[in-house]
Amino acid sequence: MKLRLLVPLVLLLPVTALASQQGVVQYHYGMHLDVAKVLNIQKPAQDPQCKVVNAVMTYLDSSGQVQKLGYRMLSDSCTEQG
Repeated sequence: MKLRLLVPLVLLLPVTALASQQGVVQYHYGMHLDVAKVLNIQKPAQDPQCKVVNAVMTYLDSSGQVQKLGYRMLSDSCTEQG
């Protein structure tokens, strides 16, 4: 019985771990972005499965402030499949 309750929580850990980084704003459709320069894109390691993954983009806005944006994307293996 307890195992049935733990499994959904364990499955959510990777999602919440990446999204809960301090200062990360989650992207939503139509959101205005002020990106002057992309500094880094953090995404999960290569996975053989084509699936949706969470990523974080660190960038400078037009006023020179560092911002972090969380978003979902297709894994790299989706574009490598022929």
